[in-house]
Order: sequence, then structure tokens, then C-alpha cells
Amino acid sequence: MEDKSKEYWLGLIYEALTGNITKDDADQLAAWSMQSVEHKVFYEEAVAFFEMMEFGQKLNEHEIEAAYKEFLNKTEVKVVPLYRRILPHISVAAGLLLAFFIGLYIAELRTNTVVETVFAVDKGSKSRTILPDGTEVWLNSATKLKVSRDFGRKDRKVKLEGEAFFDVAHDKEKSFIVETASLDVKVHGTSFNVSCYPKEETRVALFKGSVELLSGNGKSIMMKPNDIIAYRAETGKFNLINENLDHEYAWRDSKFIFRNERFEQITTKLERVFDVEISVMNKDVMNKKFTGDFVQNEPLSEILGIMSKVGEFSFKIKGRQIVIY
Repeated sequence: MEDKSKEYWLGLIYEALTGNITKDDADQLAAWSMQSVEHKVFYEEAVAFFEMMEFGQKLNEHEIEAAYKEFLNKTEVKVVPLYRRILPHISVAAGLLLAFFIGLYIAELRTNTVVETVFAVDKGSKSRTILPDGTEVWLNSATKLKVSRDFGRKDRKVKLEGEAFFDVAHDKEKSFIVETASLDVKVHGTSFNVSCYPKEETRVALFKGSVELLSGNGKSIMMKPNDIIAYRAETGKFNLINENLDHEYAWRDSKFIFRNERFEQITTKLERVFDVEISVMNKDVMNKKFTGDFVQNEPLSEILGIMSKVGEFSFKIKGRQIVIY
């Protein structure tokens, strides 16, 4: 394995997984892992090994040392796709940084083109990561964040579909831009929430700093702290929303809050948060409006039970299928 020992590369892989690797070491590790199939297999097996240490059976110091030596001395390896091991477990910065520094670099070398990685969060989940520039990002359920290999070189652009909370690291030379299907959010250093699910209006809530919204039709608007702006591509208009700012990012703190919202909108959110499918047979309830505060560890049956008393409807739950009568 080149001139350096297995222990050396295993150490770099561990630093990458724990988020402590430097940019130079990350580039070195990425280049090394592409030099041969043996290197790539060792890298993937090392990720699986450290995942087992972190998420698998709890071992004492002697067992860990024995497992470490056994891993270094093993002669036969089995390749398992990396995404199948990392994504179900590692939804924090370490796993995503590893994918960013290693996966993108490998793909770019293969295709000789600038590529993107997609950080995808399933329904019923959320994730937190730190981008290479120090920006903290929280991703809500059913969300995709795309980051290019060139991130941080000439600019800091990401593409978002879904909902995310950004705490952007300040960089006066490079603006941070969130591209959505309907508009771009341009900042230098600030905290804000963006919701841009397909077929829904785009909402931006600004907590601190300044944000400029740029629509596809050339219109723009500057936001100030505590502003909430809603935008629909069909009308091309920006609307200032008079609501409590905390409600916009309640999802980050595992809260489910809605204020005077139509039942149709609420069911869409419930489907994302709880990863269920809701069929509404009682059409009269669709336009009714509800207000409620819940935490996401409350069972869906309890949330619907409370709403049913106010909205005068009944429901039936069978696995992931819910029917509203």
C-alpha cells in the first residue's frame, strides 16, 4: 500500500470520519484511495470497521485492540457499497464531510468533470452537517442538498430541495448562495431557514445578518432580521409573512408547530415528519384550519386524536397507511 503503512491510512480515515482531518490530508487520502482497487477496498472496509466500533456492539479496550489488529492483518476483504453503510447511521458532520472530501474527488477524477454529491435525508429523519467552510447546516426530512467539488474555491453555492437551516460562516470574499427551484438566497454570513419543497411556496426566514432573494424573473428583495418572505414562481411576487420566527425552524428542535394552517397543508407535513401516507376521504375537513404545538416524539395517533376532536373527523391507522373519514 504505497510507501506508507496501513496504520497511517487507517489513521487518516479515522480523522476524516471524526471531522478532524485537514484539507491537505483529505486530498492525499482521496488520491491514494484511487490508485488501486486494493486501496479503495481497504478504505471502504476501514469505514465499515470504524462504523462497527461506533454503532455496533460495545467492546472493552482489549476487544477493541484485538479487533484493530485483526482488521490490519486480514487478507480477504468484501466490498460493500459505502452509501449503504454510512447513510443509515451517520447523519452528522463526520460522515458528510467524508463523502464530500473523498467521494466527490474520486468521481471527479473518473469523469474529469465537476460533479456534485447529494446529501439526502429520508422522510421521518433529519440531519446536521458542517460544510468545509465551517457553515452549519440542518436538513429536514425529505430534503436533498447538493454540493459541488468546487465548493469554497471560487464561490460557495449549494442546491436545495426541501428544508434546511443554515448558520453560514462569514467570508467577505465569497458569498454563500442557496439555489432553489424558484429563487436564489445570497448571503455573506448569517442564519436563516429555507423551505422549498416541490409544489409548495418557497419560504425564507431570516434570524440574523442580511439576505438577498433573487427570483428567476430578475426581481430581488433584501431581508432584514425577523423577516419571513414567501415566494411563488407562478405569481413572481414576494410576500412578507407576519408570523413568529421560531415556528419556522421548530422542526430542528423536534417540534411540530402549525398556526392557522389548512388541514391539507398539515397532512403534507405529517407525511414527511412521520413517513406515512395519508388519504383524506372526508373532503370537508381539507380546508379547515388548525393551530397546535407538538413534539415529534408524540405518537401520530395522539396528534390526530387531538385534531379530530376539533375538526370533527375520525381516522384509522394501519401501519404506514392512514385514512381520514
